[in-house]
Amino acid sequence: MSGFSADPNQQAQKQEQDAQKAQILKQILTPEALERLGRVKIVKTAKAEALEMKLIQMAMKGEIQKQVTEDVLINMLETAGAEDREKSKVKFDRRRVVCDSDDSDDNDDDLM
Repeated sequence: MSGFSADPNQQAQKQEQDAQKAQILKQILTPEALERLGRVKIVKTAKAEALEMKLIQMAMKGEIQKQVTEDVLINMLETAGAEDREKSKVKFDRRRVVCDSDDSDDNDDDLM
């Protein structure tokens, strides 16, 4: 029975927190940006939730002076995407093989 909480108080608390989060986002985002965030949340839930928390924190600190537009939201998503790609890069450290001077002039004549 996934989706059901054993404690109804916890479920009510989560619903209240979600409602508060939605209200804050509605205040700080333009309707277009809010819609865009909703569409992103369908595809990339974790990324959208991280961005929501970042926006809410910025609003609490007073860093957001006016409503965030869709263009600004897109830039924030692209920046977050670039950071994710940077974190997930695989770097190869190719080691050079050091040749001994004895090996370089060895022509394998002694093997015949």
